[in-house]
Amino acid sequence: MTDILARAELHTPEQARAVLTSSTLPWIGEQLKQGRELVLEVRLLEGDITEKQRGYLHAVVLTEIAQGLVIDGRRYSMAVWKEHLRREFLPDKVQTFINPLTGRKSRRRVRQSTEDLGIRGMADYIDKCCAWAAEHGITISAPLPPELRPQRKRAKAIENGQFDADTGEILEPA
Repeated sequence: MTDILARAELHTPEQARAVLTSSTLPWIGEQLKQGRELVLEVRLLEGDITEKQRGYLHAVVLTEIAQGLVIDGRRYSMAVWKEHLRREFLPDKVQTFINPLTGRKSRRRVRQSTEDLGIRGMADYIDKCCAWAAEHGITISAPLPPELRPQRKRAKAIENGQFDADTGEILEPA
């Protein structure tokens, strides 16, 4: 696996300049002087996927595909469709590993996870899964607002004092 040796979130040009000149560039220079090879990756700061995205993917998209799609008279579980769609739309990454005994480098395919996608990437992935489902005759439901979600969840929230009667929201414990 790739270890992150240095990480910084950059928010303003001034802060970026300060971080890069005071710590990052000197550290990179020292590593290169010692003969270590480095990879520098810069990407847009993006939050992790949200619980709502994860819930929608599993509770709605994958569930409706599993319940609605029959192939050669056979239904497959949500877990089977989850793996199929992940392989369809999230190709494996190729990573370089070093054998600590021989020092030889080798490349291996590594499974890509939806957890690594970020908010925008997960939204794109869900869109692709819904489009794929539509091509196979399955129409995926839109996410339901809290007031329309199953009554069982609402009843349990009322019982636990986690329901706001004014807004109809189920409150998450702190």
